[in-house]
Amino acid sequence: MTLKNKFPFFLIFLFSSISLFAQSYDYLGVIKLNDSSFISYRLTFEKVNDSIKGYSLTDYTGKHETKSNVKGYYDEKNSRLTFSEYDIVYTKSPVVQKDFCFVHFEGKVRNLDRTGAFSGAFKGKYADGTKCLNGEILLNDQGKIAERLAKIDRKIQRNGRIADSVKQKVSVGRVLDTISRNIIAKNENLNIYTRDQKIKLVIYDAGKEDGDQVNLFIDDKPVLENYTVLHDKRILEVRLAKPQTVIRVEAVSEGTSAPNTVRLEVEDTRNFVRTITNLKKGEKAQMTLVKK
Repeated sequence: MTLKNKFPFFLIFLFSSISLFAQSYDYLGVIKLNDSSFISYRLTFEKVNDSIKGYSLTDYTGKHETKSNVKGYYDEKNSRLTFSEYDIVYTKSPVVQKDFCFVHFEGKVRNLDRTGAFSGAFKGKYADGTKCLNGEILLNDQGKIAERLAKIDRKIQRNGRIADSVKQKVSVGRVLDTISRNIIAKNENLNIYTRDQKIKLVIYDAGKEDGDQVNLFIDDKPVLENYTVLHDKRILEVRLAKPQTVIRVEAVSEGTSAPNTVRLEVEDTRNFVRTITNLKKGEKAQMTLVKK
């Protein structure tokens, strides 16, 4: 077959594939339960044709931060967005999965690609489908929020009457970086849910190598002792023989730049969780792997 004959088939393949490309969306805002109760909320998903798939973060950056998988669809013709939380990936809350109230949303959202914000009522349901708390969602496109904050940041950084030390503290870049890091602070526990018999645990220094040292325990058994964390990733396979497996990190030293910040990643066949510790010498934090 000549190139001339092949070319039309290439065009057919190209244009038929365009509709399969995923478009990404990232929203940040709150869910409102009553006139005085607001909980931070982040919604991130990809849209392929009319189907959407992604995750939500409830109490985003808070003490009860919970990540749930999300699925739904967008009816472009009728401008209807529908999505439901259906499974927990991780939570800092001590509440067990069956007691979580999942968000189910259906509302009118005109032109998803151009909409910078949307809001509407949602219904809350437990995993078994019974009703729980209802409320309202108010979300803004995170990219547009970052743009607005960046404009404010530029004004602050150009202001000669503001001290450099203050400018560093209010830097938008530093604030957004802190929000996105998923920090496990001292004495905090992150419950990670999995259906697998084993998971991959990765530990490394994602920033400057400054000599941070840690002890790593799995179910109180030492796995790494006085371990100096490097850029090179240390990969461990953790087998889950019990309903719950506890991974505990203790800060042995804070290196040359306090505090002790170590990147931890947990990956199974369905989900990926990335966290970072923020500990002083002698402090500890942990993750509990919960088998579904």
